[in-house]
Amino acid sequence: MKTGKRIGWITLGLTPIAAGFCWQILVSVVGVVIYMFYGSYKAAETGTAVVDYDQLIAGFLDGNGSAYGLMMATINIGYLLIFGLWYGLMFVGKQQDRGRWKQVLKPVRISGLLVCGLGVQLFLSMALTVIFSFAPALGEQYKLVSDALSSNSVFMILCVCILAPIGEELIFRGLTMRIMEKAIPWQAAMIIQAILFGIYHMNLIQGIYAALLGLIFGYVAHRYGSVIPGMLLHMAVNSFSYGIQYLLPEEVEESILWQVVLCVVGLGMTIAALRMYLKDVKSQN
Repeated sequence: MKTGKRIGWITLGLTPIAAGFCWQILVSVVGVVIYMFYGSYKAAETGTAVVDYDQLIAGFLDGNGSAYGLMMATINIGYLLIFGLWYGLMFVGKQQDRGRWKQVLKPVRISGLLVCGLGVQLFLSMALTVIFSFAPALGEQYKLVSDALSSNSVFMILCVCILAPIGEELIFRGLTMRIMEKAIPWQAAMIIQAILFGIYHMNLIQGIYAALLGLIFGYVAHRYGSVIPGMLLHMAVNSFSYGIQYLLPEEVEESILWQVVLCVVGLGMTIAALRMYLKDVKSQN
């Protein structure tokens, strides 16, 4: 393949991420403007003379209200429509093994899917707890992100557990990785999309583990030759983030030894479950 054509495919592979950022910015700006008008209306209704717009915007973006969750749901529904259509036009109906993803419905793979989701969250929660005990400043920074993601808003739960996994898999593994595979080896495409997936999260700690998860999701997509198994695994990982805290005894928070042990257990569960999830699934190439 000529260099110019190779560069063209790589550039095209970056456009889904750029489009995703543009859509996110557009919805965020429109959402903030609407919320400001709503705040002004409510202030006028109650007879408040001066509206503190800085406080109003801060309250909107803190992730705890339904308005923020609705905005995130709108962003992710847009991802599904935009990138679902894009992925469908480029790849659906042109895959050699279109039905291979259905192998995930076997009991052993469903078990692997669920255990992997739990294992990943156990590993991450314990690893981060240990790290933050030595670097509390990082913990405070990360808490701002995790509080928004762990909001009990119906819209945020829907986003975290279902909408975001589908949209992100379409962007990174469905489009970016597969488009770049036309110009470079799949291993390189997988690594690049994982790094971009980490950068996309715009937080150092979250970005690092998102990049590692991006490698897992990318390898799953490659093995199955479909974006769907990665979506399901992504949903399992994100969904267990809401339940992992209730599965651990309170004593774990005070014992670094137990945190390290459970971190290793979580890593072992993840590796074993991935083997179950990928058992006898031949790679695409």
